[in-house]
Amino acid sequence: MVLQKKTAVILLIICGIITISCNKSKKNMPIVSVDIETIPTVYTEGYSMLVSDSGMVRYRLNTNEWMMFSKVAEPYSYFPDGIHVEQFDSLFQVETEILADTAYHYEKSDLWHAIGNVVAKNKEGRIFETSELFWDRKVPLNTLNAFYTDKKVKVTEPNGTFFYGHKGFTADHNLNSPRFYDLSESELYIEESTDTPQQQMVKQDSIQAP
Repeated sequence: MVLQKKTAVILLIICGIITISCNKSKKNMPIVSVDIETIPTVYTEGYSMLVSDSGMVRYRLNTNEWMMFSKVAEPYSYFPDGIHVEQFDSLFQVETEILADTAYHYEKSDLWHAIGNVVAKNKEGRIFETSELFWDRKVPLNTLNAFYTDKKVKVTEPNGTFFYGHKGFTADHNLNSPRFYDLSESELYIEESTDTPQQQMVKQDSIQAP
């Protein structure tokens, strides 16, 4: 009986020590504040989506990684690992194609912001290469400020000729009728279809593609 009482007392002492230690540990634990604006509300990998407008599929989005931040004043989606966007016409034919290393999409303004090795291509096969490109989907059709950038852009025509706009360009939603800026020192190279390609440099103050 005495042994049992001693054992019970020892157990009580041990439990008390553990309880005190736990309380001290809790008191010493640091309080970490979390900014919910920096935490994505949606995260997914290997994402593909068809986007419709008025019951018609308008474009397709493919990306390796998608994060959505909806707890901010301007909710946005972030695509840190590349993006591929295809815009369709009424016959589901690709009118515009865009690839980029990184991209953002702002929901309220419906603005796309593509960054890093941006390549855009229109239906006619004209290719635009730049480091940054904006696409404002709220701009009315047939206006020349739907696509725009103030970064240097290389433009390659379907026939292989190419030139540079050193201060960017603007174009409509289909990347047609682009207007380029600061071509005073740009170079237009015309490759002849011969065994030894020749290049002709033409300097222009400005150029507007048809």
